[in-house]
Amino acid sequence: MSSFPLGAQRIVLVDDPASIETILVSRQHEFVRDTGATLLRELVGDGLLTSEDPAHLTRRRLMQPAFHRTRVASYATAIVDETARVTAAWGDRPFDIGTEMAQLTLAAVGRALFGGDLRDEARAISGVLAGVLRRGASLGALLAFAAPLLGPLHRIFPNRASLLFPRERAELERIVAPLVARRRGADDAHDVDDANDLLSLLMAARDDGGSGLDDAAIRNEVVMLVLAGHETTANALTWTWYLLARHPEVERRLHAELDDVLGGRPPEFADVPHLRYTAAVFDETLRLYPPAAAFARRPLHALELGGFAIERMASVFVSPFVTQRNPRNFEDPLTFEPQRWFGPAPAKFTYFPFGGGSKMCIGEPFARMEAVLVIASIASRYRLRRTDAAPVAPATAALLRPERPIEVEAVRR
Repeated sequence: MSSFPLGAQRIVLVDDPASIETILVSRQHEFVRDTGATLLRELVGDGLLTSEDPAHLTRRRLMQPAFHRTRVASYATAIVDETARVTAAWGDRPFDIGTEMAQLTLAAVGRALFGGDLRDEARAISGVLAGVLRRGASLGALLAFAAPLLGPLHRIFPNRASLLFPRERAELERIVAPLVARRRGADDAHDVDDANDLLSLLMAARDDGGSGLDDAAIRNEVVMLVLAGHETTANALTWTWYLLARHPEVERRLHAELDDVLGGRPPEFADVPHLRYTAAVFDETLRLYPPAAAFARRPLHALELGGFAIERMASVFVSPFVTQRNPRNFEDPLTFEPQRWFGPAPAKFTYFPFGGGSKMCIGEPFARMEAVLVIASIASRYRLRRTDAAPVAPATAALLRPERPIEVEAVRR
């Protein structure tokens, strides 16, 4: 554990798994989200990824049925179909695999979220969010000082205009509001309880008292689901192809499993439990390149953590990127070795790419299924060969994008 001052703010870096478990699980209610949530809240207001308990717990219970295993299974066909559609356009010319994975995950989340061909709307939301993330990187230091003021302002004026992103919030409203209104109109004529898309499930969700989400809350969650269901998975898949291209022996074993399980046909949801090495490839990618490099919590009161005194409202950072590459936690930690996932499970909170505790990513089952099906669909038909063998590092940002495009060519197997 280490710390340093940033103006009047104390920054604490935590890499001890036991302390990470304390922050995220055993004493999670003594911590609140840090400036990253403030940034998102300025854009879309309170939602699952920005709220605190008890509002967060209530929202999570409302949304959880949309991510039940049976619901997740219903999205599998759309994912495989969209993968086939995207790869059908691959020709003999090299292309940026990151761009292709972004288009694919946008199409998949658009189908799962809206239940139709609404790629343009999903792409527009993603474009706004990408601009916000770029600006957010430059606002990081400012947010460290402004967050203590923005929080009280939000509590006093929950419906105030965004101080940081007024244009972006208006643009998101323009994109999302008609989608929700259109579905509300359809609900007047049809019972959507049997609908499988996430938007219908959000609109049908009710708590124990029979209350559901209003349109503003649904709009917030739609935006968050596009971000969480597209950007993070696209980055992880991009790193997957980068690593496979650099490790032909891993690629050969992956192809052997796909040939054995699929026999040349497209994958289905029922195949996912049998694609163990495919899943291990993705798990190992997430170990080396987790979707979020780091995130932070703030303690509501002074406390002791791992033998160190932590002051109230210090920014306490945990980093999956650092902890998952620590040689204390993994043997040969910088080596891409999917086989390690066939041994004993890693110790608690040496591996936490989706976070932990009650604020753990609600979409983890969807993301894992989507990744396995995409990898299986593509690798069963293609080898992706890089046109430039030089190493690629992650960009300096909260989300682990490659620092430059990863250009590949698709070679049919």
